Amino acid sequence: MRDILLPLTRAYARPASFEYAAWLSAEFDAPLTALYVIQAFLGGPIFDSPAVVADAIEYLVEQRRAAGEGEASFADWARRRDLSGFRWQSAEAAFARTVASAADWHDLVVLEADEGNECADVGALGEVVLTCRRPCLVVRSDAVFAPPRRIALAWNGSAECIRAIRSALGVLQRAEEVIVIGDAGLSRPGGCGEAPGGIVAYLNAKGVPVRSGKHRIAHDAAGESLAHAAGEAGADLLVMGAYGHNRLSEWMLGGATRHLLQRSALPLFLQH
Repeated sequence: MRDILLPLTRAYARPASFEYAAWLSAEFDAPLTALYVIQAFLGGPIFDSPAVVADAIEYLVEQRRAAGEGEASFADWARRRDLSGFRWQSAEAAFARTVASAADWHDLVVLEADEGNECADVGALGEVVLTCRRPCLVVRSDAVFAPPRRIALAWNGSAECIRAIRSALGVLQRAEEVIVIGDAGLSRPGGCGEAPGGIVAYLNAKGVPVRSGKHRIAHDAAGESLAHAAGEAGADLLVMGAYGHNRLSEWMLGGATRHLLQRSALPLFLQH
């Protein structure tokens, strides 16, 4: 993990995603890029009055001002956390598309989850997770940061799950305990490309302090089941594959991924 991307739309807010990004940056000696994305004015559906036009102009001017002034505030925040490599960028475009493009130059995207923010609700997060081609760490805005010491790993043998494990390996190795939830003996669909000895043996060989939990996932309510199992395991992070499909050019989340993005209090490490 060499480069971390931290997208934001509020120049001066410092939600828990910032503290997570700072910890990762320090732990992995990875440069941290804050990407401030200026959004279009959405105060009125039709620009048919001088008042609405004036509001739109004021809104855009304020965002552009924040893009310039926010850099100093971010740099001060980063220095107080002894981060040696950090930078500030800004862009004026659609949030998800901008983040997906910037993610090509980074190894991990750290995202804030907040249903009250249209750039941090389940729709925006789902689009980023499913299109950015990078692992995403999603942290609720009202979370209290703590380094991930006990990690739940959702295992179902899928390619997405394997990619999530590979991407999260450095974090898993730093945990005190990793609990596999789901069926640890489950083979990869198709019966090919299986890790030698199974998933627990593979992680043990990589230096991950792993054990197989006793939690089984109910397929008809996978999201709720995963959240419950992770809670019972005492986890402070859930690693899992993210699922979705493209329908008429609209990115649609799988049910479990959507449920967890909307309702999970745990930070989520997701990989599509």
